[in-house]
Amino acid sequence: MTLPFPAAHSPYRELSHMKLQSLILLLGATAAIGAPKQETATLLKQQPLKAGAATQGLAIGKQFFYGANATTLCRFDKKWKLIEQKTITVKGVNHLGAIHYRDDFLWGGFLNHAVVDGKSDPTQNRSIIAKIRAKDFKVIQTWDITKDVKWIDPVCFDGTHLWVGDLSDLGIHRYRLADGKLTRDGILRYPKPMHFSQGIRIVGRKLYTIHTFGKMDGLFEFNIPEKLTETIQQPTRVWPIQETKMHLEGFAFLPGKPNQLWHAQGKQVDLYELKGLVGGK
Repeated sequence: MTLPFPAAHSPYRELSHMKLQSLILLLGATAAIGAPKQETATLLKQQPLKAGAATQGLAIGKQFFYGANATTLCRFDKKWKLIEQKTITVKGVNHLGAIHYRDDFLWGGFLNHAVVDGKSDPTQNRSIIAKIRAKDFKVIQTWDITKDVKWIDPVCFDGTHLWVGDLSDLGIHRYRLADGKLTRDGILRYPKPMHFSQGIRIVGRKLYTIHTFGKMDGLFEFNIPEKLTETIQQPTRVWPIQETKMHLEGFAFLPGKPNQLWHAQGKQVDLYELKGLVGGK
């Protein structure tokens, strides 16, 4: 998420520039909680976007790549050439976060973030999940989950559950989707030094989540427990992802190349190869 309030009032003002310091703090913070295994991420390619952008996240479909921005979605060909950019409107909200593609639909979280006199007003926040048809970017269905989630950003659909990151409570909420209705059936809690999630993917019984603005930044792997409770889960592995143009944002694994991913960096997308990863989707 690109923070929607002025930098002068942002509690994270300085953190987005602390790349080296974050890596140092990561080692100290993880030592205190049981450090995840440190893996290697190799930056293979930096792809500038001549038109369109991916400031919040990206997704990979059967024929196209997609970029998410605060108010628009972009459709790219497989070489990241812009085909279409469209403003997405959902009543009552004003900011789209990281997205996911599955079965011809895009899934995204829309936040209403109010700024009054230059300061954030959390009492006006709203969180809405949207199901968007990928071929024409039409919003098909929405769900208001404000009672559970105060500051929505990444959304991922694994075919049964929607996984939703809440930037306000250090949790990834899981909802079962059945007959068009959502039922929350657990929250994956992660260590406080990880701060908040900017992107989520589910691969089998593994959850991958990318984090920034905290003392533990990077792409983390979690084993998904049989039952999600308030118990804090510890990541098993972490890959360092670089802030080449901006802070860390959403990502997507490459179909057929499960150890590679694209990472959103605004007017650029970065391709990584992840050592030790044998599953990705």
